[in-house]
Amino acid sequence: MAFHNRTSELALLRARTATSRADFLIVYGRRRVGKTELLTQLARDCRSIYFEATPSSALDQLRGLSEQLARATGNRDYARRPLTDWSQALDAIADFARDEPALVVLDEFQYLARQHRGMEGQTNVWWRETGRHLPITLVIAGSEISFFEDEVLAGTMYGRRTGQLKVLPFLAKDSSLFHPNYPPEDRIRAFAVCGGIPYYLERFDDSESLRDHLLQEVVSPTGILYTEAELLLRQSIANPENYFAVLGAIAHGYNRNSTIADRTGLASAQVLKALRTLARLGLVEQLRPITAPSRSKKTAYRIADQFLRFHYRFIESDRSLTRTAELAEAYLDRAVLPQLDHFVSEAWEEVCQEHVLLNAVDVARVGRWWGNVPTGEGRRVETREIDVVGVDHEQRATSVGMCKWTSNEVDFDELNLLDRLIPHIERRVEQPMRYLFSRSGFSERLRRHAADDDKLKLVEPADVYE
Repeated sequence: MAFHNRTSELALLRARTATSRADFLIVYGRRRVGKTELLTQLARDCRSIYFEATPSSALDQLRGLSEQLARATGNRDYARRPLTDWSQALDAIADFARDEPALVVLDEFQYLARQHRGMEGQTNVWWRETGRHLPITLVIAGSEISFFEDEVLAGTMYGRRTGQLKVLPFLAKDSSLFHPNYPPEDRIRAFAVCGGIPYYLERFDDSESLRDHLLQEVVSPTGILYTEAELLLRQSIANPENYFAVLGAIAHGYNRNSTIADRTGLASAQVLKALRTLARLGLVEQLRPITAPSRSKKTAYRIADQFLRFHYRFIESDRSLTRTAELAEAYLDRAVLPQLDHFVSEAWEEVCQEHVLLNAVDVARVGRWWGNVPTGEGRRVETREIDVVGVDHEQRATSVGMCKWTSNEVDFDELNLLDRLIPHIERRVEQPMRYLFSRSGFSERLRRHAADDDKLKLVEPADVYE
């Protein structure tokens, strides 16, 4: 995999390994996010042992660690007489780091913890009595987010670690590093399919068109990403069938607990359990109007991972239509590509929210707003939305915006709608900055108006990547 960006994360980790001070770091992030590549880059720069555990037996795991110790130390006795328990492993790590600075990475640590009963407690005792007195940077890493947040950070290793890093997906702006020669619109489309996950983005380099990548990697039954969504869930969740159903419902617009239950036939309690688990894994997120209190009942759910969103919208809905290469290509051209830009419009909103978060002044968080707005016909109201609302640390809306992903230029009607909705936001500054985002640009008269309005910014896809 090509290594792109991650400059701040790598610099942070390198600073921790550049001294002889003992450090105990927890590094974790969802699968395919690039955590292993980040740590591999780190290990190349210093004296190190890098061991990636697998879901095998305890003895197999210890044999694998013994091989890594043999390579790092040049002592083939480790390979001839492999370690037989975790106490021996910790003693060997201590010997490796005793006389000069060393990095030791135990990746996919959750597999070790499942096979070696009590090893978290053993590691804690070892760190207190031995490790913290050595010139060692010990990194415990893995991709099972709920395990690391519940069992490691807030559990047995609470108080022992000296730092932690959660590796997050790339931002939309950084995701384009994988295909810099795509036009801005196709970079947005690629982000809508792949999200910020390096493993997926790498498959969408700019050596071929977006359509060809979709066919070869995602829609075709021989594509490497064709079964990715199912495998991702099966690695994280036992008996994931109900979770497949919930994700499918959300992908098709059923985004509340009651409507998901109706769509799937699951009981509300089953739906709620699935939603909570998927949220813990970072795959689903609960949405509220950005200015609403945390207890607001105005809630909806969205698939947070763009690739899963695409997969459950287009691939999982009817696999029989893609069971051969010929059928897959016909399905792509007939069903996916004609609907792709409608699908991309949701990701475009997220890209626009990110743009405001990175560029607007006095914005701490960004999200959407929705609420009841009078129709102008007596007491009748209707639910309306504002796509982008940035709030400051006092929860006041300081930036607002509307997003359009259509083939038409945006004109004054969108600005007029935004100005009509702004007064209905519960908390806001007197004159928030207004944004209009458009895939296809803006009318000339709107551009002239914006040039004289210091509270209005017009943004196109190319502006996102400046």
